[in-house]
Amino acid sequence: MKRYRYILSLILIFTFGNSYAHQDFWIIEDFGNVKVRIKTGFRYEEIQKVFLFGQLAEQLAKQLNYSEQIFLDFNHYYVRNCEPDYFISYDKGKIQSTYEKEFFLKEKSIVIRQVARQFDAQTTLKLLEYAILNIQDIKSSQKEIEYRKNYCEWIINSIDTAFIKKMLNEPNSNQINNVLSLKIKKPFKDYVSYYLQNNKYTVCVKYNKIDTALITLDNVYQFYEGRKSLVFDTDTSFYYISGFDKKVSERHIIQNTDNYWQPYIINYIGNEKLSIYLSRSHLFGRKDRTLLYLMDKDILIQDLDELINDKVHNQNE
Repeated sequence: MKRYRYILSLILIFTFGNSYAHQDFWIIEDFGNVKVRIKTGFRYEEIQKVFLFGQLAEQLAKQLNYSEQIFLDFNHYYVRNCEPDYFISYDKGKIQSTYEKEFFLKEKSIVIRQVARQFDAQTTLKLLEYAILNIQDIKSSQKEIEYRKNYCEWIINSIDTAFIKKMLNEPNSNQINNVLSLKIKKPFKDYVSYYLQNNKYTVCVKYNKIDTALITLDNVYQFYEGRKSLVFDTDTSFYYISGFDKKVSERHIIQNTDNYWQPYIINYIGNEKLSIYLSRSHLFGRKDRTLLYLMDKDILIQDLDELINDKVHNQNE
């Protein structure tokens, strides 16, 4: 497998009310004849997830005896929830916009393009299967369309997008179910990781070369890896995973996030404590915030500053 290739895009600067400029970037990875690209703004877990999808797409292409190049292009709209949009074409992957005017691929290819906050393995495979089985229809029916949503200003090729969404509601084929049943692992960095199987994510621990499954989730939003790990199933909830004890905590809810959309900054600070930091803009009355998770007691303190201020206030009374 090729190493990641990082491409600083210089294509879009988001401010979103923050006091600093922020640049999106692309990351690209190849899996056999499948090229996966994702554009995002931070090191979201969505990057690792779409690379797992790329491995599944490679297997689906093999089942369908399709050996030509495939391009899976994910545009991560990470600032809030949105209705996903999907595009299918056969071309060189061109997006005509203010920021990008060159063809991305050297040769024409199946291009599956998605815009969403959260991407899905089953959806990706259904889009790809349709494209492989109907490639001639795609070549003859695709048209140049304008897409001006979700911070995109695109002119791209696609077949009818309403038809695509309708097609996604059809039942899975046997081939897709077979591929989804495969276990695709995120590589272990330490004791805890997860694998994708049947369109769900199973967190597991590895000890003496044996994997033990602990909890299965519909989604992984963020993953803090280590012997003491946190897995976020949404942008406001997480579980603590103890690699040594093979235990899973209760589901903890982070309150009053006020649509916080950046990855949490998480650090082990010793003595069985993890800090969870929300880096906020100070505009509009918002402030940075630190939560404290007590691993041995399975307790989440929602605001460390507030706790300290209350302690100081009580002492001064």
